[in-house]
Amino acid sequence: MKRIGRIVVFLALVLSASAFAQGVELTASSSRTSVDLNEPFRVTYTTNSRKGEIEPPNFKKFIVVNGPFQSSQTQIINGRVSSQRSITYEIVAQEEGDFTLPAASIMADGRLIESNELKISVRAGTKRKNKLSQKAKESFNVSILASKKSVYVGEPVVLKFRATLFDPVRDLSILQAPNFENVLQKQLEFKQQSQREVIGNKVATVLDFDKRLIIPNKPGILGGQELKISGQVQVPTGRRDFFNMPLTKFVPEVATAKIPAVKIKPLPSGAPSSFDGGVGALKLIREISRYEVSGDESVTIKLRIEGSGNLNTLEVPELDKPEGFDVYDPKYNESIRYSERGIRGFKEYEYLLVPQYRGEFILPQMSWSYFNTTTEKYETITIDADTLVVSNPDLSGVEQSSIPSTIKREVGTIDDDIRYLQQTDFKPYQQIQLKRWTVILFGILGLFWLWQLMPQSEKVAANMNWKKSHLKQVQKAFNNDEGQRYGIMLNALEFALVKNDLNLESVTIKSLEETFSPELAGEISALIEQCNMAQYAPTAHSDDVENLKNFVSVWEKI
Repeated sequence: MKRIGRIVVFLALVLSASAFAQGVELTASSSRTSVDLNEPFRVTYTTNSRKGEIEPPNFKKFIVVNGPFQSSQTQIINGRVSSQRSITYEIVAQEEGDFTLPAASIMADGRLIESNELKISVRAGTKRKNKLSQKAKESFNVSILASKKSVYVGEPVVLKFRATLFDPVRDLSILQAPNFENVLQKQLEFKQQSQREVIGNKVATVLDFDKRLIIPNKPGILGGQELKISGQVQVPTGRRDFFNMPLTKFVPEVATAKIPAVKIKPLPSGAPSSFDGGVGALKLIREISRYEVSGDESVTIKLRIEGSGNLNTLEVPELDKPEGFDVYDPKYNESIRYSERGIRGFKEYEYLLVPQYRGEFILPQMSWSYFNTTTEKYETITIDADTLVVSNPDLSGVEQSSIPSTIKREVGTIDDDIRYLQQTDFKPYQQIQLKRWTVILFGILGLFWLWQLMPQSEKVAANMNWKKSHLKQVQKAFNNDEGQRYGIMLNALEFALVKNDLNLESVTIKSLEETFSPELAGEISALIEQCNMAQYAPTAHSDDVENLKNFVSVWEKI
């Protein structure tokens, strides 16, 4: 009897579990099935299971604006308990077309339950029936302003990102940063600026929130991925409360800014042979520390390019080395500043020359050309030849011939250097030479073996050095509450991605997962998004502490 009772209990449990699993449902619903391009709408996934996590689908072709928002409710009717949970995402479409959102899923008692799929039609210019949404769209605009409408290849352009707000807007965040094509770009140090202006008989708040300097490297029209920003716009509903105060509502909206149509002109033909890609208002300067040398003195020569232009892509020309001197490898110096006025500063090589002979030596003439964007012509800078005089009596004397590369040395007595033939029998020394070369060969092999053991430790040390350096910079910026602390954090993440052959501007969660673990890829993606958002919207101190903690955790895993 006991055995039969156990079997009955076991069967009851199995049947109840099966009935429970069969009763689990997961449904998907959308606030709209036909939407305008860049119009936010909500997607909700609801289940009656109290266990398991709802796994959302991959929102390909869509951008998540807000969410997930979670809600739950429990009801007890006639002693029967029922519950319902849901998660909601607010998303926008990136392009027009008919799309199908895949099913979400949940694990319930070992079974995988999937929701229904959703079909969404996206059409630009879809008529809005909601007056609040139309009002929100008219109250929130974003644009990209260019400092120049037409430039040459290699000529810098400053782009300013501006938001125009006719009504209060909160929770501003960048959904899609612009990705310019065929350019080098640099984010400028910039503090957000806002001012009140009258635009079309309406008072608006104009917010300048970012500036970038770009250098085009290919002729054509500036293009790339457009800028998208989301926000909650406060619009009046047209109704009033008990105290006759107007009622308002925050409506989600996405504003889009197209890339300005800057014309990029190719450089004119007929460039001189000494042209090496310089564009702007540049100078080539050769500085010589002294023209006459005596005693044990040396000569320092600096070759410097300075001015404004594409300094970040230029190479300083090499020195034409004079005869009669030992020329050591040059020391490189640079100071480059990026601002709204473009790129300014200098690059230089500093050479050390040590005289080897006494006499006069010619430092050859040199020429260097660049394209002047003001005159729109190629200009050539010529530096005349200089004479260096060495009067050290301890050095051998030479005469400078008409050919700079030819040196005539004084003839001295060399009797002490002659070894005369000996009148003795010759003894072979091939055996001695063989032993000597054997020792040398084994020595070289030993050094090569040691060299093979060194790179791994050097790579680890170098890897730790750059990681420690960037970590200290980020921690210092956050401890000092610097305005560009999130920019510094983003630069550190970009450096780490470059080390792993990834590009911050085009990185995706898929490319991150191919390089790192899925968990670490998600943390890196979330941190990059948080950095982008924090640069344009103020953050609380508690958020800074949490974000720095997340960065340190990610940084240790990279």
